[in-house]
Amino acid sequence: MKIKPPGAKQLIKEIEAHLPLPVYATLGLSHALQQQGKTIRADEELQVTAVFDAGDMGGIICAIASTDQKEVFAISLTHLRIRKDHPLSARLEAYQKARVRRLSRQRR
Repeated sequence: MKIKPPGAKQLIKEIEAHLPLPVYATLGLSHALQQQGKTIRADEELQVTAVFDAGDMGGIICAIASTDQKEVFAISLTHLRIRKDHPLSARLEAYQKARVRRLSRQRR
């Protein structure tokens, strides 16, 4: 079954209804943060505490507190993973795939 990617505004409402949302960093994000001296592993569960619409250029941005609660990160939803058993899993993955496709088309 193919899930139609939701619009950002609708998806933000759905995410807000599930806050805090448990997510995981992608390997790429984890490595990038480690290069900046941050210790966020790809297998570490993080909590999205707020979401924002950054428009076409930024997409959906998630606020995530560090494990020690000393820092807050603003991370694009496209750099986060969600458990397959979460009710929003298919919707978030559809949004992410559509966003990545759109960004790659813009770069051409």
